[in-house]
Amino acid sequence: VKAGSWGARTVEKIVRMTDIALRDNLPIFWLIDSAGARITDQVELFPGRRGAGRIFYNQVRLSGKVPQICCLFGPSAAGGAYIPAFCDIVIMVEGNASMYLGSPRMAEMVIGEKATLEETGGARMHCSVSGCGDNLAIDDEDAIDQAKAYFTYLPSYWRDQPPSYAPEPPARELTANVVPAEETMGYDMHTVIECLVDAESFFEVKPLFAPELIIGFGLMDGSPVGFVANNPMVKGGVLFTDTADKAARFIWNCDA
Repeated sequence: VKAGSWGARTVEKIVRMTDIALRDNLPIFWLIDSAGARITDQVELFPGRRGAGRIFYNQVRLSGKVPQICCLFGPSAAGGAYIPAFCDIVIMVEGNASMYLGSPRMAEMVIGEKATLEETGGARMHCSVSGCGDNLAIDDEDAIDQAKAYFTYLPSYWRDQPPSYAPEPPARELTANVVPAEETMGYDMHTVIECLVDAESFFEVKPLFAPELIIGFGLMDGSPVGFVANNPMVKGGVLFTDTADKAARFIWNCDA
């Protein structure tokens, strides 16, 4: 319907939804495929206490209180690109999802540089270069499945306890040779994590961005835990600016 674009009533509905989430401490799943704000409605859409800015204000107030999970199926253009940016995790469908303030055509008009939509705001670019995206999905169904899986590790509200599950033995046994005795030998930290978590329970976040660091959720004896682990197989597991940012943002989510 109208390419999912925003009008004044669209903003009213979104603001009302976020108000209810604030009042009742409800998590939010954002399912986005939008052409952005309609030019004909912009005069009514942005100004005022109940304008589009209220959406972002409410998202900030919700941050750390309830999970905000975003599935990006198609474009999220202009002001709509801020919604994913305020979420705890952004799952983008490869080949379809995009997130940008200005289109490639606008960029060419302003700075004279030609670029494709994928280069300026595509799913793989955001998940591997900018870090604005967290996980790639192969299609809409996969994105929803990942969002549901991520949510299973979290409480619905920050004062609640995380969920617990029946414990499972790890898929791999922790033996002395999992970590090489020689300090100069590299190894894949994913193998160590498999020895610690309940079988098939590790959910990695941002696997393509700063891969020298592994972050994600897993279960240990049925209880959710967060993992932050250097990966010696990638750049020796050395910390860079993006690595530190990746770790810090994940720890903030764990501490919410």
